Amino acid sequence: MNYKKIDLSTWKRLPQYEFFKTFEQPFFNITANVDVTKLHAYTKVNNAPYFYTILHTLLKTIHQIPEFKYRIDKESVLEYNRIDAGVTIIKEDQNFIYGTVDYYENLDDFIRKSQAAIEIQKKERGFLPHTERNVVYVSSLPLVSFTGLQHAKKTNVEDSIPRFVFGKYFKEGQQLKMPLSVGVHHALADGFHVGRLFELLQEDLDAF
Repeated sequence: MNYKKIDLSTWKRLPQYEFFKTFEQPFFNITANVDVTKLHAYTKVNNAPYFYTILHTLLKTIHQIPEFKYRIDKESVLEYNRIDAGVTIIKEDQNFIYGTVDYYENLDDFIRKSQAAIEIQKKERGFLPHTERNVVYVSSLPLVSFTGLQHAKKTNVEDSIPRFVFGKYFKEGQQLKMPLSVGVHHALADGFHVGRLFELLQEDLDAF
């Protein structure tokens, strides 16, 4: 089994969960810049694809924070062991479809298998919504260094999946910065957890 059920009777977050899960629009969003100087240099030296490299780094960080692995399932909260990525795939006609790439701890394995999976999905998958719960939604806007972002969301469906968007990186002094938008369900996570994600992600980015 890829998840465990949270015991709500002993869960320290139960009051906040019960409060925010009743909201018509329970998601909140934080956008901030991350320093991708070392990661970008790594991709150039190793001829590695930037998107898959930073996507792997994000997934690696997410696995360190339980709140980003929680999902609401009717009256239960599940914590998944592995989180994959539901990504936006741009086709040759500049239209898009949704695809999925699995997480692998080894970066080279992740890049190789993700690229192969995306090429297959480009040919075989039509425009279908994601149905998996053990994913985070990840998109990229490589033409825009945005300072804020709001997602389209249905308010009458059960949805607690975090959303991430990478923006166009830009130079600031000697550093390369990239905007990152993070959207989470407030019943499962707070600003503290998003802040912790930015901290750990920066540590992982600086490790390249």
